[in-house]
Amino acid sequence: MKCGVGDYASCLAEALRALPDTKVKVLTDIGAAQPDKRKTDDLLPEINGWKASDIPKIVRIIRRSRPDIVHIQFPSQGYRNRRLPFFLPMLARLAGAAVVQTWHEYHKKCAFTVYLNGFVSSGIVVVRPDYREVMSPCYRGLVKHREFLFIPNASTIPSVTLSDKERFDIRSRFNAQSKHLVVYFGFASYPKGIDLLFEVADPARHRIVLVCDLDREDPYHRSILDRMARPDWERSASATGFLSPDRLARLLAAADAVVLPFREGGGVWNTSIHGVTSQGTFLLTTSRETHGYDGTRNIYFAIPGDLENMRTALDIYAGRKNPDPSPGKNWREIAEEHLRLYRKILIPSRSK
Repeated sequence: MKCGVGDYASCLAEALRALPDTKVKVLTDIGAAQPDKRKTDDLLPEINGWKASDIPKIVRIIRRSRPDIVHIQFPSQGYRNRRLPFFLPMLARLAGAAVVQTWHEYHKKCAFTVYLNGFVSSGIVVVRPDYREVMSPCYRGLVKHREFLFIPNASTIPSVTLSDKERFDIRSRFNAQSKHLVVYFGFASYPKGIDLLFEVADPARHRIVLVCDLDREDPYHRSILDRMARPDWERSASATGFLSPDRLARLLAAADAVVLPFREGGGVWNTSIHGVTSQGTFLLTTSRETHGYDGTRNIYFAIPGDLENMRTALDIYAGRKNPDPSPGKNWREIAEEHLRLYRKILIPSRSK
């Protein structure tokens, strides 16, 4: 399923499952079913669209499974903008489970559903280091009496090392032997700033590859496709559609630069940033907190919207490789931090 939070949940579940004395079940949408693979008790793709009609099934599954913890990732593309996910923590609590949530996005404005989620949760995990400072006062007071923990995330794609021949073959596939190969990957939406890539890169010197799905029925996607079809870019830009994590990793490793021109800025919470740095490839992105070149991670942080600065950085650093990329935090460490949180929540309740 194509979702960054879904990728995060998958990596976390696998890492938790690898820990001793830990069993994980994943309750998810029917879209996650894999008919070509044997069904297991660990994957439960039984939710049909996260609609109100799924409530009895969710409650039955939780009561039947009797989990120590129900951990909900929020928000997610997989929820399809339904209202039910806002009430999942309450449903899990009523079904008898302790509840933990991970909040991947800021909750800046007070909303009853979000407040209710926090009220019934025993613990809240965030992936952004300054989350408390950005929260509205009503939420800040709520989490004061909850286990509230910042746990950084990591790359959701594998780190690969290419031979010279493999790198040559990949670049040849995209006609990038005489140009810098510049890659974007992720969702194609206005906040991601894909259109800015065509203002930063130069068709005479750069070969753009967009790893994303583009649908001509979507106005923003159509504007990108029209831009790619212009005479100046028609031979220097293409889109691959969705790629598997392994194929994406190999493309990133072969690239001269990856450009993620977020309109609001990125940071350590973006698994896409970790995915690029784990390949050692130069990354050009934006940030509201950090500016300039970070040689340790081979990243240049520009102020969002500063296209001239981004052009200069791409000219200077494209093609630079980090020969010994730091892996940063790994998923086992992340899983162990979660397990410590779970135990902290459960031990007091079991001692009563």
